[in-house]
Amino acid sequence: MVVGIMLALFALFMCMGVPIAHAMGLAAALALLWEGQIPILQLAQSFYQSIDGFALLAVPLFILAGELMSVGGITERLVNMSRALIGHVRGGLAQANILTNMFMAAISGSALADLAAIGSMMIPAMKKEGYRADFCVAVTSCAAMMAPIIPPSVIAVIYGSVTGVSIGALFLGGVIPGLLAGVSMFIITWFLAPRAGAKPVPRAPMTVVVSSSTRAIPALVMPIIIVGGILGGVFTPTEAGAVAALYALIFGFVLRRHTRTTLFHNFSNAASTTAAALVTIGGAALFSWILARAGAAQMALQLMLAVTETPVIALLILIGFFFLLGTFLEPVPALIITVPVLTPMIKHLAMDPAHVGIIVIMMLVVGSVTPPVGILAMVACKIAGVEYNKTFGMLTPFILAWLVVVVLVAFNPWMVTWLPSLMIK
Repeated sequence: MVVGIMLALFALFMCMGVPIAHAMGLAAALALLWEGQIPILQLAQSFYQSIDGFALLAVPLFILAGELMSVGGITERLVNMSRALIGHVRGGLAQANILTNMFMAAISGSALADLAAIGSMMIPAMKKEGYRADFCVAVTSCAAMMAPIIPPSVIAVIYGSVTGVSIGALFLGGVIPGLLAGVSMFIITWFLAPRAGAKPVPRAPMTVVVSSSTRAIPALVMPIIIVGGILGGVFTPTEAGAVAALYALIFGFVLRRHTRTTLFHNFSNAASTTAAALVTIGGAALFSWILARAGAAQMALQLMLAVTETPVIALLILIGFFFLLGTFLEPVPALIITVPVLTPMIKHLAMDPAHVGIIVIMMLVVGSVTPPVGILAMVACKIAGVEYNKTFGMLTPFILAWLVVVVLVAFNPWMVTWLPSLMIK
């Protein structure tokens, strides 16, 4: 009964336009108050416990690192290198957009941060060269989806903290799927670029390639430091976030990009983004706690076993479920609400938790560009100055490419487990 009331209140609040974090928290709190069997203090304790984890400290640190890099010149250097390397191929500027996002994904770990940093530069440049606005939105928003997959990943940190799965294994497990997603977008862009307004661009001189690549080396070293340090046991993922933020800070000072104004802007933005993320985590945790208390995990397991006991079929059902869920909920709250409920099912069917984790993250991220929510595509539309509903035609091929990659990863678990098995002993 309490679950039904909570879900009804959540739906009501969402229809009223209440932010999702507050909608989840209020629905959970009011449902428990109506039931009257749990002390109100339990709400505060559950909320606090959900965000009181050392691993979650990596979230604000990686967010801060991304903010510092946005003014430190790193994005500009990566864009210049990408354009010099592949700007001459068909759809060169769009291809450079994807390659830049691939490099940035290995630094920031946040799709929205990458979209804001790269989109503000690449979308106006693509439109200036004659690309259609809807194509600019599709390429930029879908390329930004690599950030939560290629390590380091903020969502992977949250998934690991919620489930207890090794964050290092999740980081390494996302490398091959993330690269495959990037390759799929290169291919789609090659086919679509001519009718999207792409024009031939001459090959950059070798001197430009060498100089732009040399200038980008400090940026490319950063993911090596982060992932290498974690795998070498030098520091934890949380400490890696601190190292990333310190590196970005020093890098900006060396280039004389940081001022009192920019630093205040960076730190305040990181603080507000972190606060929003933690409030969302706390509200989703209350929601998930009520579901767990009502036995939702056992019911989900019994329902799945009534349908199938074959891991492959169960995985396909989960893919469909998370695809639909991701179209309505943002990745973080969707993950926190559902994953604890589905964990017993994953264990019962003997699925690899890191493998399932990468698939879950990928499907939720695909929802970030899929109607009706599509937050990444909406942000890109604001930059491009085009209505969201006019981009669906161009978004569809890229979304289908991502879904093909997800199915490949689902049927080939080694794509996720191989690197962790080599590097983590």
